[in-house]
Amino acid sequence: MGRADGTWGWRVAGGLAVLWLAGSLAVVWLLFGARLAGLTGIPGPTGTFVIAGCWEEVEGTGMSCRGGYTPSSASSAAGEPESRPVMLHSASGELRPGTRHDVRLVGDTVFAPSPLGAAEHLTFAGWTAATLGLPGHWLLTSARRGRRRDGEAYVFVWLFSLIGAIALGVLALPVFWFLTLFQG
Repeated sequence: MGRADGTWGWRVAGGLAVLWLAGSLAVVWLLFGARLAGLTGIPGPTGTFVIAGCWEEVEGTGMSCRGGYTPSSASSAAGEPESRPVMLHSASGELRPGTRHDVRLVGDTVFAPSPLGAAEHLTFAGWTAATLGLPGHWLLTSARRGRRRDGEAYVFVWLFSLIGAIALGVLALPVFWFLTLFQG
């Protein structure tokens, strides 16, 4: 009878844990999704980006550039391609004004496909997901058992998750290189 009295509270805790985990995944997607997809070279139309100026990123380890994006397939009435100002994040290579880069447009930002940058962002996304998801995982496990779990083992789960995120980034690197080589 004692377990039946506390079941309702643990069901609510389980529901909150599921919401926490879903929120953690949403935050990871909002922080890393577009940039990770853009760095792989999979989504978005292709085009050319001409650098107007670059600066060091505040939130990242790379460079950001401002310049003009010209789609490879769009044409204006005069026969010249239409160009519009956009931002290039995680820039690499030649960064002098006037330099041209082949890029993919994702939203209002362009990305030059970069296997190393994609693997790095995948690793950071894994670290963030492991860190944000840990409290939700602990609460879900506690709710499933119907009693509060000791949290000591979850430190090791978190550490192994961080190591797993590094391994995922390293294992995905050849796939990202393959994608950047064969994307049109």
